[in-house]
Amino acid sequence: MDEMWAAAFWFWIPLMLIPIGLYGYLRDSNRKSGLVLALFALILVMVSPWTVPSSDSTAGGHLLLSILGPSALMAYGLYGMVFGGNVPVGRLDSSARWSGSIATVVAIVLMAMMHWGSFTPIWRGDVNPYWIVFWPTFLMFSTSLCALASLALVGFGSERLSESLNLAGLSVVMAGIALTAMFFDGSNTSAEEFRGHLWLAAADIFGTLAGVGASIATFAIVIWSYESNLPTPPTTDAPTDEEVKHVVAIAKSHIGGEE
Repeated sequence: MDEMWAAAFWFWIPLMLIPIGLYGYLRDSNRKSGLVLALFALILVMVSPWTVPSSDSTAGGHLLLSILGPSALMAYGLYGMVFGGNVPVGRLDSSARWSGSIATVVAIVLMAMMHWGSFTPIWRGDVNPYWIVFWPTFLMFSTSLCALASLALVGFGSERLSESLNLAGLSVVMAGIALTAMFFDGSNTSAEEFRGHLWLAAADIFGTLAGVGASIATFAIVIWSYESNLPTPPTTDAPTDEEVKHVVAIAKSHIGGEE
């Protein structure tokens, strides 16, 4: 098979099938088949470094396979931390909160070991290029999201101080890991290289937020401008005596009693 067609068949088509399968999973009529399709396509993407090793795009599948364990552990941990707490529906046993916290800490430690230890994703004899982008972006996004969620719980939540402090502590931990990586070399990545990608990640995140804010502001300005230029609706004349008598006659015909 031609290399281009092999990459399309074993990588790009399965990659496109993942969101299609997730869409089918969200629909009540196709939940099982959608989940099977999404999982099967994800497996094909992750094994693409072996099915189409000549394609440079398979570095993405290699990264997904490398972070699968820590990501699944973190997903379980966050689920247990959220639904093991004070939630109105779907609350889990109180032990789920502690096990979720431990799973989240272990997942973060594993990812840190992928930077400073021997678990760094190596692709074609070098560090996976997507890992260099993913790791600082993950740290930056996690720090910002946890800090924002902590402030939101304090500002808009009720009796959520302990949850807010936990999120603030997690934000400080992620920021501490990012600062450590900025000044201490990893096993395969220098601190200078990490700093460069960290600034790029910050630019991406703030650029995305600025773009979303500008889009919302532009939409609001267009709506306000359109509605402010609409002509004043015409007012109707007061009803005449004949119209009042007609309405009263209709009302009387539908109301019984002496009055």
